[in-house]
Order: sequence, then C-alpha cells, then structure tokens
Amino acid sequence: MPKTYKEASYGVGATKWQTLLNVVIPAAAPGIIAAVMLGVGRAIGETMTVLMATGNASILPSSMFDSVKTMTATIAIEMGEVPYQTTHYFALYAIATVLFIMTLGANLLGEYFINRFRKYHAQ
Repeated sequence: MPKTYKEASYGVGATKWQTLLNVVIPAAAPGIIAAVMLGVGRAIGETMTVLMATGNASILPSSMFDSVKTMTATIAIEMGEVPYQTTHYFALYAIATVLFIMTLGANLLGEYFINRFRKYHAQ
C-alpha cells in the first residue's frame, strides 16, 4: 500500500484508528486475502505430498528407508474424527504446539542470521 494513502488520510484530519479502518485495511485487503489463500493451499498441498511420500505408517522406523508418519499428517488425518475434549484430541493439539514452537524457533533463528548478515555487509 502506498505511503501516500496514509499521509492523505492524516492530511484531511483522520485519526490513526480512522486511517487504519478506512484506508489501510481496505487497501491491504486483497494482499491479505491472497496471502491467506496461498498459505492454506501451501499447507494442505505440502501435508498431503509428504503424507503420500512417507508411507503414513504409525510405527517406529528401523531404517532410514522405512515408512513414517509425520506430525502434520497425523494432525491432518486424525483431527476430523477424534472425539471432542478427549485425551487424543488434546494430544493432537500438543503435536500442533510442538510444531508451532519448532517453526517459530526456526524463523527466529533465520531472522537472527539474516540480520547479522545484513549488518556485516552494510559496513
């Protein structure tokens, strides 16, 4: 969204909240909707591809070439059929929490190294 939209809104006397609700969100809405759609499509596509490639076997593998069941595939397959408020239900949420923490950690680590790289090359 161009910065001039916000400046024009402030120029006619709008407050920050009025600018956010009436200018920023409507101007950014197509991009936000597209990002959500792409994110959901990517998550579903990657989960199903990995599910098919790994064999979806709920056993402890004895070699690197045995079938496995990934955490994302477990959530995708079982969440629709698990009874509400059961131990199994909460276990799936625990798996999702572990995945979230792992993803957050990887993103934070990546941001740290990117910022170090930028600072090093900016000098």
